Amino acid sequence: MTSNPRQNAEIQGRVTARTQPMFHRVLRAHPQTVRDTLGDIRQRFHEDVNEDTLGRLELVLAEVLNNVTEHAGTGDAVPSRTPSIHLCIVRHDSGLACAITDDGASLPDDCILPRFLPTAEFPDLPEGGFGWYLIQDLTQALCYYREESRNFLAFSVPFAYDEASR
Repeated sequence: MTSNPRQNAEIQGRVTARTQPMFHRVLRAHPQTVRDTLGDIRQRFHEDVNEDTLGRLELVLAEVLNNVTEHAGTGDAVPSRTPSIHLCIVRHDSGLACAITDDGASLPDDCILPRFLPTAEFPDLPEGGFGWYLIQDLTQALCYYREESRNFLAFSVPFAYDEASR
């Protein structure tokens, strides 16, 4: 069998696809493991992504992963156990695409609904409840679904304006 011209394109040693930094991890939903993973993500992307974007990514992932750690092993459908999390991050031209799956309890129905900051003032601010607002505010294309016994969450963290051309 012979190859066609399309299959031989760029055969003189030139790479036809631009490689992008990626990160993949399978981890248990435990606070120390989440902290270690966030540090590994920072280490992986610190040369390719500016501090503003990396900080927003870290904040969003800390909220999401800590939510899984705190809540996903406590549902009625799932006996008390430590859920398994799969995390994948890929740098693309306009930001960092993230996909997270876990085998914990389903998200409550209202989690993905648009959130707004509470109108209360300090010191009357409620304890908690800001996480999903931050996640929604700092991401684009946020989507969630559940299939069988796994949660699927995907989103993108856009680059800062001065970083998109890097």
